[in-house]
Amino acid sequence: MKRIVAVLFVVALAFTMISGCACNDDCKKCTELCQSALDKAQSIEQSCTASARAAEAAAMRAENAARRAEAAADKCEAMFKRHLKK
Repeated sequence: MKRIVAVLFVVALAFTMISGCACNDDCKKCTELCQSALDKAQSIEQSCTASARAAEAAAMRAENAARRAEAAADKCEAMFKRHLKK
């Protein structure tokens, strides 16, 4: 009876060790996949940041153009009023 229990214990221990080794391989694969996902996320974040900066710069240029157009319109209006007074 002791031999049977000992054999079952050895078989259970071997199975546990084998499944543990298999789990380590899965963990390594999972770690690699997670790292590649993090790398992709970082590259996407960098491209989004660059796009946001470009959009901000374009908005500033548009605001400056709007200010210049408004100044030109004010100047034209002033000239028109002077012309009407004559």
